[in-house]
Amino acid sequence: YFIANTNMPAKAVPAPESAIKRAAHKVQQTENFRKAIAASKAEKLKLKKTAYQRAKKYSLQYRAAAAKAVTQRRQAATHGNYFLEEKPKVAVVVRIRGIAKVAPKQRKVLQLLRLRQIFNCVLVRLNKPMEIMLRLVEPYIAYGYPSLKTVKALVYKRGHVKVNGQRVKINDNKIVKDKFSNDDVVCVEDMVNQIHTAGKHFRAVTNGLWPFKLSPPKGG
Repeated sequence: YFIANTNMPAKAVPAPESAIKRAAHKVQQTENFRKAIAASKAEKLKLKKTAYQRAKKYSLQYRAAAAKAVTQRRQAATHGNYFLEEKPKVAVVVRIRGIAKVAPKQRKVLQLLRLRQIFNCVLVRLNKPMEIMLRLVEPYIAYGYPSLKTVKALVYKRGHVKVNGQRVKINDNKIVKDKFSNDDVVCVEDMVNQIHTAGKHFRAVTNGLWPFKLSPPKGG
């Protein structure tokens, strides 16, 4: 009789090649995912520091400009002269009438201003052609000259950018950086500065913004 030796070790069966590749792919995928998260966190931290530094710089500039204007007014009053205020560079325009009975010419101007709906609001640079356009549609709009506080309130509270034809709320500086792809405009404070001072990127910033949608006035 033949007696089998039960103490012999079983022969190892190699794992299928597909299983080995799948396991290696999962390990690589997990490692890439961890690296992407770490890179994203580092980028956000760097962008946060940049935004803080620029906000601080702009705040000092605004305060210096306001103090200079106060000094010049006092000097003019002391010498019995009049201080000529700087002409406004930016206007805020709000549509206050609907689409009924709008002449074709005025309708086209409102479209160029991107004021297609009632209570839509845009920020425009003031120059001679723009003043002519505003006069043409005066019965349908209200406009004025925004302060720094007004610009900040519009951008921070009601600011949306156009991303692939979609209206996306500005809730992160990364959205601004990805939208404009410009070293001069990487955070919300850069947008506010470009609008308030009518900077060289004013047109790009305002065109990248979706028209502000305001609430109707209380009481009608």
